[in-house]
Amino acid sequence: MAAREFDSGASLERKRINVILEKALKSPMVTVTAPEGYGKTHAVIAFLKKRNVTAIWSQLSERDNMVSRSWENFSGAIGFHDKKLGALIAEIGFPETNRQFDRYRALISKTIIPRKKYVIVLDDFHLINNEQILHLLNRAMVVPFSNATIMLISRIEPEINTVALLSRGLLTRITTEDLRFSEQEIADYFQMQDLPMTAEELAQIYRDTEGWPLSLNTIAADSKARKPGEALYSPEQMKMKFFKTIEDSYFSGMEKELQKFLIKLSLIEHWPHELLEKLAQDKKTTGNSDVIAGMEKINSLIQYDAYIHGYRIHRLFLEFLLKKQRELSAEEIREVYIQAAQWCVANKLRMDAAINYENAKDYRGLIALIYSFPRILPNETAAFFLKIVERLMLDKKDGDGPFLFLRYAIRPKLLLSMGRYEEASTISRGAITKFEGLAQNPVNSRILCANYVVLGTIAVFTCRFTRNYNIAPLFEKADFYYRRHPFPLDGPVTQSNITSYVCQVAYPAEKGVFEKAIQGFAPVIPYAAHTLNGFLYDVDVLARCEFAYFKGDLPEAENFARQAVFRAREKNQHEIENRGLFFLLRISIHRGNLSEIQELFRQLEAQLEADEYLNRYIFYDVTTGWFYAQTGNTGKAALWLKNDFEKSELNDLFHCFEIMVKAKCSFAEKRCAAALKTLENQGDENWLESFLLGKLEKTTLRAAALYHLGEKDAALHELAAAYEMAHPNSLDMPFIEMGEDMRLLAGAALNSKNCPIPPTWLERIRNRASAYGKKLFLIAKEFRRPAPEGDTQPQPIILSRREKAVLRSLSRGLTREKIAGEENLSLNAVKEIIKNLYTKLGALNRADAIRIATALGFLKNFSH
Repeated sequence: MAAREFDSGASLERKRINVILEKALKSPMVTVTAPEGYGKTHAVIAFLKKRNVTAIWSQLSERDNMVSRSWENFSGAIGFHDKKLGALIAEIGFPETNRQFDRYRALISKTIIPRKKYVIVLDDFHLINNEQILHLLNRAMVVPFSNATIMLISRIEPEINTVALLSRGLLTRITTEDLRFSEQEIADYFQMQDLPMTAEELAQIYRDTEGWPLSLNTIAADSKARKPGEALYSPEQMKMKFFKTIEDSYFSGMEKELQKFLIKLSLIEHWPHELLEKLAQDKKTTGNSDVIAGMEKINSLIQYDAYIHGYRIHRLFLEFLLKKQRELSAEEIREVYIQAAQWCVANKLRMDAAINYENAKDYRGLIALIYSFPRILPNETAAFFLKIVERLMLDKKDGDGPFLFLRYAIRPKLLLSMGRYEEASTISRGAITKFEGLAQNPVNSRILCANYVVLGTIAVFTCRFTRNYNIAPLFEKADFYYRRHPFPLDGPVTQSNITSYVCQVAYPAEKGVFEKAIQGFAPVIPYAAHTLNGFLYDVDVLARCEFAYFKGDLPEAENFARQAVFRAREKNQHEIENRGLFFLLRISIHRGNLSEIQELFRQLEAQLEADEYLNRYIFYDVTTGWFYAQTGNTGKAALWLKNDFEKSELNDLFHCFEIMVKAKCSFAEKRCAAALKTLENQGDENWLESFLLGKLEKTTLRAAALYHLGEKDAALHELAAAYEMAHPNSLDMPFIEMGEDMRLLAGAALNSKNCPIPPTWLERIRNRASAYGKKLFLIAKEFRRPAPEGDTQPQPIILSRREKAVLRSLSRGLTREKIAGEENLSLNAVKEIIKNLYTKLGALNRADAIRIATALGFLKNFSH
């Protein structure tokens, strides 16, 4: 490491960069990271020359990976400023032991001047990969000197534990984004070069170069060579010159395998490291060449970003590669898209996978991807897939089996998910007419089966309006065609999607309509469960449970709930199990059974281990959120349930209960106006009111909220409306579950001369609500852990053993792959755990998670 003298020479002074560096010097460590040609070294030199600091500059080489040589050169660099100190550091030797390191720190502590600022610059740090040297640097940051900054200048992210340093506030990162020339700096640069560019030309240069200093130099040189009268900047000519420079200086000298690899990469939008490794394993393209290493050598054009765990490519280089795609065969292009799609599927990047399958015209892959979602897709997801299907239909009018299935079976399924029932029904009936008239084969049978399922599902979702509960014949026909040519299904598509309320009954509802709905639905179950491998299995039992509970018949509700949970587990029907556990949770509150509630929480948490239950975290949050709102312990409810701008990714049909829980959270926090707003802001469809039970619970909560706001007449009006909805079928439970609030409201109604509700009913509801309220108070008292007086800290965050292990690995700066290896987990499991950690900690990224976890004490006994 030779000491470096500062360069001199006239150039543009970048005041913006100087401000960034000035702020950065307050940190014990600064990394300046960007590819070649971004002026990293020059910017640091220009800045330090004008500062009153002792700058110790060491220019690194690959030879500095030898421990002894690096220490000699480091002590020599120190000796350039203080010969005595340099000699003493050399005498100590590289601090491999704790004793050596302590002597080194003590020596530095005695020598440095307290009020003087020291900056140690290690230039070209990307050349260092020796583990001992990297470990020493990490160790030096455990207790940094207050008046010293270590600055690492590197073409790639330094191989040190930046995550831990960022979380402790010890590191400032200066990156490519900081070093790019801004539009104003580009204008100043060309003005300094005496090149009067127009505002339009400067804006175009900024877009074309992305502020890359090296390309600005090229443009300046080209502009000076232009003849009088010619435009100073021609984008197309600049691109041609730039492409020629890339061809001559970079591309033509590459191995053929690397050239083809880069051209293939230009086909895909994002370049995550794991995907590139997968593509690099294709020996037909790469042979035995290490194309990843070769690619990383041209880091002025392609740069690895550790924070996205992938590569970024300069836009002009990407354009250059795009023009080379004609060198690929159609089969090579298709293989790249399929490999990318398969990788995306394995890593749960399913939207990207869909685009890749579309580009590959891989209809089977696209169908399998759509079937990896729940049967009813979220609205936006369904719309996304529908656009892909319709684009493919424009390219091809008819075709083989997979394409026919995509066109005639998948398309109506997606329209169904989007709530476009008439269109879906029209297409399905047309497909049935077309294919029932053809000779039966596996493809035709599957198309017919799928379309009868679509029509049956539409009938299920609309029967509460049509009051036509004769749905079984549609599922019977679906099962008929399934039996002709069975095609076993598995995974999320076979799992029941339970609407927010199981009973498909809308308001107004005469006496007996619930029984009619349940009886009409029961014959559907055997056909649906057989055709779709357990789909809707025992959902009629769950509907009986729901009806019994809302009537207040707790023994019958409990019997049906336990039956539904037990049989749902047999068929992996997770949503049915979740809803059954939810009703058991509500029943346990009535009985004041704390131990039962704790056991039910454990069973709900156990569902989080079921990877095939895709919506498990959402339903867990909503179910437990209801309990926390009911018990007044909203501090433990998921954060997204307590704001106005977040909603789950569920289909709109399933948002109703989510809306109720959000409103209940606001009500529990005495934010009654916010609760009323949540209940009203449901969009045009107003799904909550489309279910009688949803409309009833909404109206009851509105009545209680209005009463709290002092609007007694409006509250009693809502209470009367709720009574009119409830009394034909004796639906008392929504009133009882309001507890103390209903006791007060019913009392006010009894004292009102104009209330139309029968007094006997009000008395009964008041008494039952009062009894429920007392049980609820005792349960809430056990579950609520009030903070000490004056302490506004949130409730403690509970991390599982596995989450703590992954958190410690993150704090060590390990990649997801290394964590998976150390913890004996799959990569997808690690990603899921990290996602959960971010959610629990309220973190935005790794550094944020480590910072929060450190502040909360999760890492206090763990040495980085």
